[in-house]
Amino acid sequence: MNIDDISAVLANTLYIVKNRRISVRRAFASTCKLMPCSSREVHREKLYELTRLFISSFYRVKYIAEKSGRRNMSNRYLARLFLYLYFMEHDLAFPNKLKKVVRRDFPDLEKNIAEIEAWAKLSYPKWFYEKLASLLSVNEAEQLLYSMNKRVQWVRINTLKIDLDKALKLLENEVEFSVDREIPFLLKVVKSRRPLRSLKLFKEGLIIPQDKASVLVVKALTPEPDMTIYDFAAAPGIKTSLIMQLTDNKARIVAVDSSPRRLESMKKLLRKYGVEVSRVKLTLADSREISLMKGADAALVDAPCSSSGAISKDPAIKIFLENDLIIHLMKRTQVDILYNALQHTDIAVYATCSLMPEEGEEVVIEVMNRGIEHKLIEPSINTSKGYSKYVVWNKVRRTFPHKDESEGFFIARFEK
Repeated sequence: MNIDDISAVLANTLYIVKNRRISVRRAFASTCKLMPCSSREVHREKLYELTRLFISSFYRVKYIAEKSGRRNMSNRYLARLFLYLYFMEHDLAFPNKLKKVVRRDFPDLEKNIAEIEAWAKLSYPKWFYEKLASLLSVNEAEQLLYSMNKRVQWVRINTLKIDLDKALKLLENEVEFSVDREIPFLLKVVKSRRPLRSLKLFKEGLIIPQDKASVLVVKALTPEPDMTIYDFAAAPGIKTSLIMQLTDNKARIVAVDSSPRRLESMKKLLRKYGVEVSRVKLTLADSREISLMKGADAALVDAPCSSSGAISKDPAIKIFLENDLIIHLMKRTQVDILYNALQHTDIAVYATCSLMPEEGEEVVIEVMNRGIEHKLIEPSINTSKGYSKYVVWNKVRRTFPHKDESEGFFIARFEK
């Protein structure tokens, strides 16, 4: 593949991300159906990682182009500029054609790079940077955003299907990892010889990719055997499967989701993970409106959200967050789901994979102002408190990428 071929892959993936609003991996896969994505010199996985970095660098590259007087540049041109910057920063030899074009069109490139603003250097929407800086401090916000530009991978040992020690022994041959100090079935991947999804342990459901923050959400629920648990907005089912793992397949779960396709996928996933599916009732319904006959011992509300805390997993989210519209759209849905869930149980955990208080602290406050009988109880998990400008800050919890090496989650526990 030459530099034009690589630019085409990058540009087309960006086009798909922008227009179809799907993940980088899915957009890359779609692109690879249209054009070659590998050659003898360029392995497909390497090209995917480069494409992922391009999407993550979108705001930085766009800023540098605009500072150079180039507005409304094509995706192909942005891809070329990105590749030039990549070659420069990695001390690689420039292809002659790329070097000639970029130096001709960007005569002040070095100056514009040196004078880049912090939000653009980190490559995030300006409003997002400023929002986090107002909630934390400029320094801490920059640490957080910097850490989200690098992914930390976690995997859960699925003890429903394999003994913990046996899994660790088998993984040692494939993966360099460290065991979490507080959650012995959770591993941080330090290095892997090949993609985790290609491992036999992954294909057989013996290990499950699951971020530490996601695991902490379920730990905050403290599920026990024989509990009846309502799981609102349950698909894809990763947390449902963890509830069953923590209870040795002895909980009973009503898993609610509004998508038939997602529920069908969830059923297959639960079977793959060794979940006793006869104890999980998959229910097609809108979690904002469903009325269940019987009360539950506990409820999990892992609400749909902006996913602003999951940028490290999928940098396409940066592009979806071009403005804050999605934050406010999600908040209305989150309030309605949480309020409805609290009508069905004395205990509930509410969580979102979001760094924005509109989807966390503000949702909790609005629901409490509706006159519910529940009170906030500090979750028994070792993470940070919420944002201090909110009255509920010391009763709720947040995970932060720069502190917890995880995605950014909001977690609150309600009890009557």
